Amino acid sequence: MATLKKRTRFQIDASTELRDLAKEVAAKRRMTLTEFVLTALSKEGEPRLTKLIAKELKEKQPPGRPQK
Repeated sequence: MATLKKRTRFQIDASTELRDLAKEVAAKRRMTLTEFVLTALSKEGEPRLTKLIAKELKEKQPPGRPQK
């Protein structure tokens, strides 16, 4: 049986206006807000962070209902 990885959530303290605009920009790029934020973080220039984010985005389940 495959071992399930525990997923963790993190919160960013921001105004509703900022969150809504970030979601709007992400949607225009056909991304989720999580993908948008992780992509922005990957441009920081830290090689380990960039590599880990690339792995996360590759393995991330697409939005919507999971297929049975």
